[in-house]
Amino acid sequence: MPENMPTRRKEHGLSTIIAHFTDPHLPLAGVRPGELLSKRILGWLSWTLRRRKAHRPEVLAALAEDIRAQAPDALMALTGDVVNISTRAEFAAARAWLEELARPQALVLVPGNHDFYVADARAAGLALLAPWMSGDPAADALPQFPTVRYVGNIAVIGLNSTFAAPWREASGRLGVAQLERLEAVLRDCAAKGLCRVVLVHHPPLPALSDKPRKALKDDAALEEVLARAGAELVLFGHTHRWGHMAREVSGGVMHALSAPSASMKPGCERPAAGWQKISIRRERGTWRFDVERRALEASGAMERLEVLALSSVDA
Repeated sequence: MPENMPTRRKEHGLSTIIAHFTDPHLPLAGVRPGELLSKRILGWLSWTLRRRKAHRPEVLAALAEDIRAQAPDALMALTGDVVNISTRAEFAAARAWLEELARPQALVLVPGNHDFYVADARAAGLALLAPWMSGDPAADALPQFPTVRYVGNIAVIGLNSTFAAPWREASGRLGVAQLERLEAVLRDCAAKGLCRVVLVHHPPLPALSDKPRKALKDDAALEEVLARAGAELVLFGHTHRWGHMAREVSGGVMHALSAPSASMKPGCERPAAGWQKISIRRERGTWRFDVERRALEASGAMERLEVLALSSVDA
């Protein structure tokens, strides 16, 4: 564990704010000769024929501006799918976009399946996004997962659910070693009195996945780790939909929350772009979460959709 581990703070009612958004799917920036001689051809066709009409850069820009306006001091949590088919040009464009959006210390990124679309994603430049995964502006290699960031008495724990999935699959996998490390981190953070917020791209529980080809292959194993070691929040993406599920875990209740794609325009088959402003506070021995969900209206304005009042002791 890092040496700058925070000590337990007295309860004083102050809130820590996390701005969760996901699946921005930046415009496909370009393809080099030979890059389509792989699974990328499927993603390129999907983007060219369909997805580029739904995932709009102006929508993503409006969402980012709303985060700045509504939660200027928040830690941003981005749960993957920054790019589409993991090309060199996409990673370079994604790096430039992240540099404009937030410092690595102010944004936590976990990768999605589109960020590791093919086996040579690392060679194509996935490590260009490493500073926002690790929080180190000088990082030039992917960190070991789980990653851990500390904000006051909050531990933000990042997981990597990506691998080079087979053709026509968008599945994920954590692996035994990462799950073992996760359990150790969760237990350690609980012993220090920290609120544990887990970030992962794929749905973390079997009940949240309806298509095996898009599911986390070891979601049942993750569910068991979360049940044994406990966690307070899990934030995820991938589904392009709003979601909330509560589960009893060791030490209380865990809430799993998802949001739509951050670039989805209104009027498509999936919900329009949205993000979650999550205020976390400790109150009389209980973690309280006020979740304001904000969504893009047909008018082009970002508006409050709903507010969820959640707790670590009841569902």
